[in-house]
Amino acid sequence: MRLTYPTTLLFAAFLICAPALATALAWTELTPQQQQALAPLSGEWNSLPEKQQKNFIGIAKHYPKLTPPQQQRVHKRLLRWSKLTPAQRQQARERYKSFNRLPPEKREAAKQTLRERDAKKHHAAASAVQPASPAP
Repeated sequence: MRLTYPTTLLFAAFLICAPALATALAWTELTPQQQQALAPLSGEWNSLPEKQQKNFIGIAKHYPKLTPPQQQRVHKRLLRWSKLTPAQRQQARERYKSFNRLPPEKREAAKQTLRERDAKKHHAAASAVQPASPAP
């Protein structure tokens, strides 16, 4: 089979551009800092769409600037997200969009309601813990 000049040129251009077309990153291509930040997603990272990977890399970029409690919260949320089914993830995205469409005062009221609910939940959990009795 003999290649013509235009075909050869097209093939060469494809070989040069092919790495740029496949921009999704394998887990092993992430930096150690990115891997630390995104550790809860390690098992499914390679199967995530490129767009989601880019979003998560954005989170990893800010991760080192967070306090340890904030970093723990990010890990808990990533772990919870990784356990959702695709349908549950879509539902969460839709709720997030709906929330952002609310007027600022309603959004703040909803946040306050969630804060109060979480505070009650934490208070109930803390009061359920029995103090250790002193050893005889």
